[in-house]
Amino acid sequence: MTTVLPGSTLGMLGGGQLGNFFVESAIRMGYKVAVWDPDPDAPAKRFASQSFTGTFNDESITSQFLECVDVCSLEWENVPVDLVRHLEQFISVRPGSKSLALAQNRITEKTFLINNGFPVVQHKAITNLQDLEKIKLPRPWIIKTATSGYDGHGQWNIGLTDQLTDTKTLIGGDGPWVVEQRINFEKELSVVVISNGHGEIMSYPPTENLHENNILRTSLFPARVTEKIRRESRRLSEDVIRAISDIGVFCVELFLLGNEDLVVNEIAPRPHNSGHHTMDVFTISQFENQVRCLCKLPTTEPVSTENSILLNLLGDEISAISNHTPQILNDNSTKLYSYGKTSVRPGRKMGHMIFRGTNMKVKATKVRKFIRSKP
Repeated sequence: MTTVLPGSTLGMLGGGQLGNFFVESAIRMGYKVAVWDPDPDAPAKRFASQSFTGTFNDESITSQFLECVDVCSLEWENVPVDLVRHLEQFISVRPGSKSLALAQNRITEKTFLINNGFPVVQHKAITNLQDLEKIKLPRPWIIKTATSGYDGHGQWNIGLTDQLTDTKTLIGGDGPWVVEQRINFEKELSVVVISNGHGEIMSYPPTENLHENNILRTSLFPARVTEKIRRESRRLSEDVIRAISDIGVFCVELFLLGNEDLVVNEIAPRPHNSGHHTMDVFTISQFENQVRCLCKLPTTEPVSTENSILLNLLGDEISAISNHTPQILNDNSTKLYSYGKTSVRPGRKMGHMIFRGTNMKVKATKVRKFIRSKP
């Protein structure tokens, strides 16, 4: 593949906030972007030079999309892998079907990690809920759908005394599922990794992630870990992406255990919510690196310029924040990002805020009070 120069049209499968930030970076660098998303109001379509609305199995849209794009990337791991394999016959897709197929099935992903010698949580795969009775893993558990889960959807916490008959009724639906032993980890970390196609793999330092109801609420940079853990988390994450041998921007989610061991949780073949701070406190963002990897442009080691706290705004919290905008944005160390989503649902990521500098904890706490006092 030769370098794709500015003026070319880049394709983006998925038009959510990750696609939106990709489009902004691409436009700034002189590219046009065609966005394909089933949602006619997908945020990334606001800035796209062309947009396509329809399901990802629409053959007519597939043909039109291929006619207008030079290369393609993706922002969502639930894009059909068969579509990506078809596109790859004609254009470069980065990341491609190889890493996408891994991310779409937790069983396949964990098998890949184990076969390549990477540490994972103890787990069992089942195709029938009746098999829960046969599992010998110590409880508590987390049961996850093998496919299509995100932001806490498709996950169930099973305690020490929960009745399995009740659990089967609660879960319902079709399998397969992964039953994981719930571990007492010290911290949850994530590392954004860049694989540029020139044989170079580099990464951003880890962030520390705090969840509420299985949804990412806050990301702290730098993570509150030792320098040794920072190095080890980056090395492990880079090794995972090296083993996949695909090109693009990825995120590797990790658990830090009490004995300072690291365990791989999941791999995302795309930029990550926990990497949004790279737009504000790094010399180059994860989204510009996504453009660079896709277009075979040079990538450089990202350098941090400041510490930050990222706070996700969920559901109607975006309205509560908007009502307090003058008080919140009264200095240059606080930034508000609203994603422009038209449908507000509880737990849906509607925007985020970035706090920087010496008083960032105080400012983040103040904003949390605004959220809690929403009408």
